[in-house]
Amino acid sequence: MALSTFSDLKTAVANYLNRDDLTDRIPDFITLTESRINRELRARANVSRVITTTTSGTDIYDVPADLIELRSIIKRGTNNNIALAYVTPESATREYGSVANGSPRAYSSIGKAIKIIPTPDAAYTIELIYYNKLNNLSDSVTTNNILSEFPSLYLYGACLEGAIFLNDSAEITRFDSIFNRTLSEVQASEEKSRYGGNVMSMTVQGDPGSLVRRGA
Repeated sequence: MALSTFSDLKTAVANYLNRDDLTDRIPDFITLTESRINRELRARANVSRVITTTTSGTDIYDVPADLIELRSIIKRGTNNNIALAYVTPESATREYGSVANGSPRAYSSIGKAIKIIPTPDAAYTIELIYYNKLNNLSDSVTTNNILSEFPSLYLYGACLEGAIFLNDSAEITRFDSIFNRTLSEVQASEEKSRYGGNVMSMTVQGDPGSLVRRGA
């Protein structure tokens, strides 16, 4: 059967578990699977970008609300683009402490924000490329990029959660093995595509809460 929608997935999970009494529980299995996918999968299907303009004198910026992991921050210019180097807060003080203001050269993570180093002295165009959280499936959000690209991850992950709920040790072992094998295969394919000379595919997920000045 097709696995292109939330409804399809719920039906498939019930069939694979061979149970018709878990209708109210299966959405929970899917939610738990989404949490695991967010933790463990980094796929081109969930790469997004936002572009912002810095403000002179402001160095702390909030990141998009759906960010899981940064890939890169790039200062865009008319003639060239420069990837900002990541430094720890301690290294930032040591390496750039003598530069009060200037063109962005590095960044550091400060909680759920980033610090642009040195503090911008003008308006600069900054592009942030990152892995975004899943758009969680529901009756109103019937599909997302990962379900479209890797439906088996959703299916076997939700079946594993169902087996755990049912305390069925044999099925836990079976679905855990299948899910982890599938995840490894997807990760290997993604790594091959990322470093094998292919162009990275990026998606802009609506308006995820673009990079903004802290306090704006």
